[in-house]
Amino acid sequence: MEKSLFTRDVRRQRGFTLIETMTAILVMTIGLFSVAALMSSTLNTGAHARYRNTATLLASEKLEDLSRLPNTDTALAAGVYNDTVQMSSYNGNIVETSSEGGVTTLYTQSPGGSITVTAGGAMPAASQDTLTFSRQWTIVKDTPVVGVRQVTVLVTLTNQALKPAVTFQTSMVHP
Repeated sequence: MEKSLFTRDVRRQRGFTLIETMTAILVMTIGLFSVAALMSSTLNTGAHARYRNTATLLASEKLEDLSRLPNTDTALAAGVYNDTVQMSSYNGNIVETSSEGGVTTLYTQSPGGSITVTAGGAMPAASQDTLTFSRQWTIVKDTPVVGVRQVTVLVTLTNQALKPAVTFQTSMVHP
């Protein structure tokens, strides 16, 4: 007698059990959560790198400004000084304030390179994409040797809830 090609042996083709299916789903869920955590970590690291790069730029800018001054300039007097810098990609402006003798001066740099100086100006209202940095520089006279000044600049991003906070510090010696 001939065997039909279409007959099946039910005992050999059982399929997956419920336990095997649940185990496969569990393994796949753990893998997907791991990928999601990795993506989140990558985005956070990228944001830190971007903000730290901007903080480095602002610290270098302040050191360059101070390094051009002669040692007798009053801006190089020993002490602790502060200013605030706002950056916005919405309109491309960079806004910087400085206070001296109780008078605040506002410097607005447009994308075209023009700078507007406003005495007694206040910082504009921050938009959703505005980054606000606090910049503090300390000038110590006769350190590390007599006749020079040590300048240390600390820049901190103040309006982001990133952990750890974004800060950058650098120093130079002004002859």
